[in-house]
Amino acid sequence: MADSGFTRFELDGSVEHRGGQQFVNGKGFAGDGYESVHRIEPHGFASHPVAGGIGLLTGVRGNRDSAYVVGGENPSLRPQGDLLTAGGTAIYDAAGNIVSIVAAKIRIVHSAEIRLTAPQIILDGEVHIGGEGGVPASKSGTIDSAGHTDVGGFATKVFLT
Repeated sequence: MADSGFTRFELDGSVEHRGGQQFVNGKGFAGDGYESVHRIEPHGFASHPVAGGIGLLTGVRGNRDSAYVVGGENPSLRPQGDLLTAGGTAIYDAAGNIVSIVAAKIRIVHSAEIRLTAPQIILDGEVHIGGEGGVPASKSGTIDSAGHTDVGGFATKVFLT
């Protein structure tokens, strides 16, 4: 075992949730196997690590029952390129879905669906549907789906491409 009490820990993909806590299996220094190691995450964040994730194992010099793992990121799944600039943050999963906060923008990318659910949803600002730019969604003289001509109440901040 490592002399520092810390070692690199590779998760094998086994995850168990008990009593609001997460326990993982994997191997540490020189391939030493560990089972049911408590994985610590920050408040407000929950994830389910995948096989090949790397973490820091603490408490390896003492009783194996008191060991903890911090981290668990799989390097091959980490966002690449300029997606994350200095100070940026991303939440991502193993399927390539991502929410990133970089500079002055929030970006959500998903392969199937993005759903906003709340009793009230407020969009404050211009809304561009189908891409940036476009024409106003409603203007004087526009005929709606019922055949009525718009004469007031225009959507002045909604644009369609």
